[in-house]
Amino acid sequence: MPNQKINKKLLDILVDPISKRKLIRKNNTLISANSVKYEIENGVPVFTKLDPYLEIEAEAWEDEWQKGVTKSALSVYKKNMQIFKKLKFWEESGEAANYIPTKLTDAVLDIGCGNGVSTSHIRGRRVVGLELSKKQMIRAKEKFPNNDFVVGDARKLPFRSDTFDVVVAINILHHVADPECILDESYRVLKKGGILYTVDPNLHNPIGFTGRGLFKLLKLRKVFPTFPQFALGEDERQFTKGDYYKLFLNSKFVKWKIIPHRIERLLFFSTILIPALYKIPFYDKMLEFTSIYGNKLVKNQPFDRFCYFWKAEAIK
Repeated sequence: MPNQKINKKLLDILVDPISKRKLIRKNNTLISANSVKYEIENGVPVFTKLDPYLEIEAEAWEDEWQKGVTKSALSVYKKNMQIFKKLKFWEESGEAANYIPTKLTDAVLDIGCGNGVSTSHIRGRRVVGLELSKKQMIRAKEKFPNNDFVVGDARKLPFRSDTFDVVVAINILHHVADPECILDESYRVLKKGGILYTVDPNLHNPIGFTGRGLFKLLKLRKVFPTFPQFALGEDERQFTKGDYYKLFLNSKFVKWKIIPHRIERLLFFSTILIPALYKIPFYDKMLEFTSIYGNKLVKNQPFDRFCYFWKAEAIK
């Protein structure tokens, strides 16, 4: 589907990611005031190139990863995902993104949208997905033509200021050395009163800490293991409670809150590694119970320091 038409409403909100100035369209090229050219490929504006390291990470989130695991492990993985979807864990499953608290009238930006599934499920009058991988964004546009997708860097967003009612950044901040830039850019593109939602892993969660440590120690994969949830990049970081608070404390956001979230990942990871565990009677009920009450537990000190995720809600 070469040279697929680009949504005019999307063109209206695009700017040069460096100068933040208006772009001029000429055929399938967007030209900045200083003559920098950005191509439009299959209806997707391309504002950045993905370096080889991040390209490998992007592939970990594409559909092909399923070919590298056993049928039993994949079956258990999908069953776990259905339970998490039922529990409305939108940070876990893109198909549960309709539980993100947005309105049907909202303009939403989904930063680091991966394969675009989350973007397609988020409620809003306009939902735009942004990702570094051109390959994934072109596929996403073909699969979800009612949404807009852009290839860009979250630290240099190619959108006008005061454009979005909601910005969603699920498991993004821990991928970059300068997450402050993402907060600054999110603040800029949000309308007054707009909300930023973020989710990132906690360094002190025993399962995450041990699991990631073992992958590094044993060198099970030099870059990324098969399952996306096990993805372990050399440049990835995890946040302590103090780190995450400091990140928002030093941001332009004045109104924000950090929410400790979830603790049950031990059961999830165990069944992925040993699928036979899923045959334990009432396993699904066990996972639901642990998820619900574990999530309540980590809302209280000192257990909050052992949550699996930090969630943040910040208002401009």
